[in-house]
Amino acid sequence: MNVKISHVNNLTDARYFAAAGVRFLGFCCNPGASQYCSVSRISEICQWIEGPEFVLEFDGWQSEQEIETILSSVTVQAVHFGAFSTYQSSFEIPVFKDFIFENIADADFTQVDFPVIRSVKEFSGFLDTDLDIINHKMAGKAFYLDIPFEVSDLDRLISTFPNAGLVLRGGAEEKTGFKSFEQLDSIFDALELVE
Repeated sequence: MNVKISHVNNLTDARYFAAAGVRFLGFCCNPGASQYCSVSRISEICQWIEGPEFVLEFDGWQSEQEIETILSSVTVQAVHFGAFSTYQSSFEIPVFKDFIFENIADADFTQVDFPVIRSVKEFSGFLDTDLDIINHKMAGKAFYLDIPFEVSDLDRLISTFPNAGLVLRGGAEEKTGFKSFEQLDSIFDALELVE
């Protein structure tokens, strides 16, 4: 199962996730956000990491020109836009975009390479009809799920959505160069078991 990490802002996270074999590392480019990572910091982290593809994450309020300027100053393989973004231009690299599950009936997936289905509802709280809606809308598409879940839910989640990847998140270091990855270790261990 493909995994995309969002909100990476330190080398400790980046090294851990690269060693875990994730496909994409995402960096928050929204100034003022607690997870914000400057372009210079992104470039610095990317120089130390091999394996994952790098993604710039934008909430959707930046202008297309601002995004183009950032893209011209750092080498990445994709962009990830928030649910309320309305960009019309082609950025000439793959695009992730968030879609809120509760609004999925009206979603337009054109010009999006990797739809990301988001919800604050726990996976265990999804009804069979909810799961059918996602499978119907995503039929034949590569997509990602950004939905809270327990490790014990992974087997059912993967069997329900065989074409889906997962979005997980980085976080702050406890102190420079140190962070506990106990919960994430459990997720990656479980992913190896069900693949």
